Amino acid sequence: MLQLKDQLHNFLRCSIGDGNTALFWYDYWTELGPLYLLFGTTGPRSLRIPLRATVSQSVSNGHWNLPPARSDFAETLQIILSTMPVPRSDNNDDVYLWRNHSGGFGPSFSSRVTWERLRVVNHVVPWHSVVWFKEEIPRCSFISWTAFLGRLPTRDRLLSWGLSVPPGCALCSSADESISHLFFICPVAVATWNCFCGRYLASRPSSLNDVVLLCQQLTGTHSARARVVLKLLNQVIIYILWRERNNRIFMGIASTQETIFRKVDRAMRDRLLSLSRPSASSHSPSLLELYLWFLSPYS
Repeated sequence: MLQLKDQLHNFLRCSIGDGNTALFWYDYWTELGPLYLLFGTTGPRSLRIPLRATVSQSVSNGHWNLPPARSDFAETLQIILSTMPVPRSDNNDDVYLWRNHSGGFGPSFSSRVTWERLRVVNHVVPWHSVVWFKEEIPRCSFISWTAFLGRLPTRDRLLSWGLSVPPGCALCSSADESISHLFFICPVAVATWNCFCGRYLASRPSSLNDVVLLCQQLTGTHSARARVVLKLLNQVIIYILWRERNNRIFMGIASTQETIFRKVDRAMRDRLLSLSRPSASSHSPSLLELYLWFLSPYS
């Protein structure tokens, strides 16, 4: 908790008005920072100011009311206070100021600016646009994101944690289960992807990296919209296969290959039907029409 408070002090300052809101010991209202960090637990006794006191409680008859300095810290504080206006009851309220984009402080809070300053900035991963895009299905994009991070609890990962689980793929039992196998190499995954090989997808991807490359390589008329369909298709297939895997392990229920295809197809159609169509003047096909082209063979 103390560490969290210390982080907050890097983003929050208090401009003193009447002194009735700002806390003498805890708020960052002088250039010394929160005074409790400077004086420690003996501060309230040495300065004769209660621990929960407001800044106005350190003022008497229009002047700062502190005892004679008995330490270097107390002397420094009194010097700083001598340069500051004394809180008055007829002043405006105290104002809390937040760190802004320029590094200074202002009265408005921005969650974006605060987040950008708090977070550890890493390099942008090449697959971010394949996972996060406005047409996504949130439950599918979450599983896809976890797969790209390598965090799905597949059996190879569970074994690496020392858990006693069978290593075989729950869909085919012909190889050890991993992310690449489960979603791209397993015969069930291969058959599912092959159902969507056609005009836009000449051959199925063999890994998550292949999906990223295919999205980058889609060119020609309507390529941007076809890219949306491919990204959505990748997420839906991963999601449906992951659910099928869990159903077989935990519920003992197995779907046929035809049923798996129909689940993917239904999810794709439902999502694409919910998206707005292009304007009539653009003569562009809808995302659903592009999806149907994915299903059609080369002419």
